[in-house]
Amino acid sequence: MQVEIKLDESCDTPRVTIHTKEITDEIAELAKRLSNSTAKIITGVKDEKIYLLKPDEILRFYSENQKIFADCASDTFLVKLRLYEIEELFENSSFIRVSNSAIVNFNKISNLDISFSGSMSLKFKNGKTEFVSRRFVSKIKKYLGI
Repeated sequence: MQVEIKLDESCDTPRVTIHTKEITDEIAELAKRLSNSTAKIITGVKDEKIYLLKPDEILRFYSENQKIFADCASDTFLVKLRLYEIEELFENSSFIRVSNSAIVNFNKISNLDISFSGSMSLKFKNGKTEFVSRRFVSKIKKYLGI
């Protein structure tokens, strides 16, 4: 695949054009990712202060006691969104649903542990662990291409 970037001072908003012989799965996925690439900022609450959380800072979202939290490397924040809203917001990104109560950022995963029984656990780069529900294992394998 060839990539060409042209600088144009009269261009106010970036525009991407894809020249191809046919639409393949790779091209369709690329177009979808480019169209969903708007900057996403999540607001989190801690100690009655609102923080702006960048997606690359977030390890995972999880639910506990009917509340949703964003777990970052430094701290944990209360999030006002529901898990299904977060899943829709980060569709086609590195955030993948791994259970009914968790969505993880695969850019922050260091390794996976797959047992003979079919269960899977994910270990984050900071040492924390998240377990994958069996019904989500196939989704994760598809995402990873295994």
